[in-house]
Amino acid sequence: MEATAYEHTTETRSGPPPIRAHPEYVRSVNGLLKIAEIILCILVLICASIDYWYHLGGGWVQFVSASAMITTIILFIFHFFNVHSRLSGPWNFIEFIYYCVYVALFVIAAIVAAVRAHLAASIGATAFFTFAALIVYAVDAYFMYKAWQTLQHAPAGAAATTTTTTTTVSSYETKTQY
Repeated sequence: MEATAYEHTTETRSGPPPIRAHPEYVRSVNGLLKIAEIILCILVLICASIDYWYHLGGGWVQFVSASAMITTIILFIFHFFNVHSRLSGPWNFIEFIYYCVYVALFVIAAIVAAVRAHLAASIGATAFFTFAALIVYAVDAYFMYKAWQTLQHAPAGAAATTTTTTTTVSSYETKTQY
């Protein structure tokens, strides 16, 4: 006579997801905004560097676009590889503050470029792309604010959990003894 026993084991582990590439982030709204920010910063940096107007405010515009581009690339890498979930800190709030600071810096840079736009066409293009970057950074700041508020009002037990279910099949034979 043969009998089969099933053992059902459920293991629940709390912890951040593993560090690996998440290509779905590129197709998300936050990923697309960060890509647009990086591209606009590159365009602002190129346009601001074409004509010599460093002493008229071009250096400020270059500084703002270069520093914003570098930090946005770092944040994109953190999100793409899910590194931010392994680091301590309220990352939604940190990014919200980062975006608010860069919105203010881009406002100043856009005004500087717009005031000097009559000097050359490249400065006019710089002003256009700086205002475009300002808008994209402001939209991203809004989304970071909403994400931060969502996490602020989330229940305390809503931590990320990983559930592993294992099913073991054991076969054994019993013999009747006389």
